[in-house]
Amino acid sequence: METIFFLGRFHPLLVHLPIGFLILAILIEIYCSIFKIRINQRIINFTWFVAFFSSIITTTLGLLIAETGHYIDENLFMHKVFGLSLTAVTFVSWFFRLSFFSNLFSSTFKTLSNSVIVVLLTLTGHYGGNLTHGETYLVDYAPDNIKKLVVKKNKYVELDIDSVEIYNDLIQPIFNQKCVSCHNKDILRGNLNMDSYSNLLKGGSSGNPINKSEPRKSLLIKRITMPTSELKYMPPDGEPVSFDEIKTLIWWINNLDKSNENLASLKVEDDIKESLEMLYSINFNEKQWFEKIIVEKLDESLIQGIDNTVFQIKYISDEKKFLSVKYLKKNVSLSDIEKLQKIGGNITYFTAKSSNLSNDMIKSISNFENLVKLEIQDNNIDDESIEILQSLNNLEILNIHKTKITSKAIDALKKFKNLKRAYVWGTSISKSDIDDFNRKESKLKLIGGN
Repeated sequence: METIFFLGRFHPLLVHLPIGFLILAILIEIYCSIFKIRINQRIINFTWFVAFFSSIITTTLGLLIAETGHYIDENLFMHKVFGLSLTAVTFVSWFFRLSFFSNLFSSTFKTLSNSVIVVLLTLTGHYGGNLTHGETYLVDYAPDNIKKLVVKKNKYVELDIDSVEIYNDLIQPIFNQKCVSCHNKDILRGNLNMDSYSNLLKGGSSGNPINKSEPRKSLLIKRITMPTSELKYMPPDGEPVSFDEIKTLIWWINNLDKSNENLASLKVEDDIKESLEMLYSINFNEKQWFEKIIVEKLDESLIQGIDNTVFQIKYISDEKKFLSVKYLKKNVSLSDIEKLQKIGGNITYFTAKSSNLSNDMIKSISNFENLVKLEIQDNNIDDESIEILQSLNNLEILNIHKTKITSKAIDALKKFKNLKRAYVWGTSISKSDIDDFNRKESKLKLIGGN
């Protein structure tokens, strides 16, 4: 096997021989045809023979290097097909130029074969270059307007960061592109399988590739950052691991315990954001609530059926999708709240202060799944109500001042998915508890305190 590896690696070196001789042979014939110059046919035949002979050698070495398992993808198949076809057409071109067949080889046929060779040479070189240098090699340093035309955007450009899993969506794609061709269940180079998180952590002949305590000393990072001349440099062929990919891998190892969590659950440093934006086009700019909530335009007849002396209902946007609802009386009833259920999906702001709300009514309010702002201050509600409201994934502002909540509610408030501000004036939560919470938490801020 090592002999195959040794000989196969001469393919990228010798591949330039048939390319040079083919181009030379075609240029000589074009030159002679344009300027009507006669040249000894043996010279042309010899040039075509050397082109064919070197093609045979290069193709053989190419088939050897393909057996190493370094290339398992569409590019390898296409490179092999076009390469073999080029060798076959080169043989035909040489064979029919021999003196005893030259009469059968018309100028039209000669032009056709030369054209086919140029096309095959271009396609073979293209797919071969992709295997060796990667698909974006020629445009890595191109102006942005050119790069945008060639470089494909990754699939995450339209996704919310909440839906991006750290390992499956950010790390495994790097391994799939750069490592899995040699480290999979069928080809276990170094007894290491990198086709999944669980298999990777099993390690290989050299041990565990991950060092969580010192990420930069991980075997994985060492192998992809050592000089390319080193025998153990990875990947041995193809496009190397980029600077942004290396930064992403080190960041992942630092957060190894959160591999299966969503990206939104982590505080991502600015330099890592830049790398992830470059690799996956992830947009870290936070979307406004009206960009995230998807609802249909409201049927206005549903609003007309609600007593406007009990509830004040206003549209928040010109699109007439989102509603602000305010309770106008002092003693709200469960039946009053239930009358709003038919428009509940469109209610984004709801106010019912000093209304004698109970926990049962809070359960009904929690069905307004798209609530963004909820003002229920000065009501007879307690810690249980806060736990009930945790199902409101879009809630950003919660006003619960002058209620019966206690410091136990702080743990419940932490569990809200998108809550940013909670007003807790006039509750039993002390200012020291609030200050301590605000020092530790960055996403949610408690405002108030006795």
